[in-house]
Amino acid sequence: MSSDGSCLGVCYADNHLFYSVNDPEKENHLKHIGSIDFNFDVQNAIITGGKQGFSALKTSLETLKETFGCTSVKILSPATEECWSIVPRAVYEDSSEREAHLSLLMQGFERSEIETVWHPVSNVDYKLLLLRNTGSMQGFNHLLGAFPNAEYVSEFEIGADWQTHSNANGSFLMIHCTKQYISASSYILGKLRGCTFIRYDNASDLPYLWALYAGKLSWMQGIHEEINVFGHYSSIVAETLTPYWDDSGEVILMKSLDAMGLDANEKTYGFRLESVFPAILMSLNLDAKLEEPA
Repeated sequence: MSSDGSCLGVCYADNHLFYSVNDPEKENHLKHIGSIDFNFDVQNAIITGGKQGFSALKTSLETLKETFGCTSVKILSPATEECWSIVPRAVYEDSSEREAHLSLLMQGFERSEIETVWHPVSNVDYKLLLLRNTGSMQGFNHLLGAFPNAEYVSEFEIGADWQTHSNANGSFLMIHCTKQYISASSYILGKLRGCTFIRYDNASDLPYLWALYAGKLSWMQGIHEEINVFGHYSSIVAETLTPYWDDSGEVILMKSLDAMGLDANEKTYGFRLESVFPAILMSLNLDAKLEEPA
């Protein structure tokens, strides 16, 4: 993705669209952080393509593009519209085994409808397989059509952006908190260790669900120097789960620019900054900077 011009980062929760615009001339400085409220569920409008809601969202993003001179956009892809699976080398290096694994995970879908992306993890004998149903992502494609460069970002990739931005070289856990699920990703020594998402009906169910998942995913019980919590429902999730997280890890709620290591002209906001944290990190367009020639 080109790093010329400003990058717009976009995430959402309930009826809120959160956005952030970087300043490409100033490192770690943001032109603007904002929120737009609608009378419909934003994620549902994007995925279903509901006429009234989708049109309002598209118009809003195009207005932001023109207002802030954005040449690129990144939008958060909801974990519930993806499939994450850690796959051993014996599977991902053998084409027949690989296709059999894909068929098992995506039963009921044509192979042509499935987008596959492989991500390296800290254990070199495994890779993370990301699957997306291209049909469910069409709304995102149409929504971002006015931008020269557009990309949707998986929730676990926010951890990679945080690592690049903060220079975190140890181990840390990223927890994204929504109304219906939380997603967790663990990083160690510069590599993704593992990720998952947990659906829940009530926050009071989370301790049981966390223990259930942690019993099967060893990285959830690993030592983390920092546990970074963000998202529109981060306060209630942090309050509920902090007693069950590793005692050695500092729980950090991403609720201020200081906690994020960033600066902006505006110092106060009419919404919680932890809600817009994914959009803020995406707007920094850190992967484009890494790809720039020396």
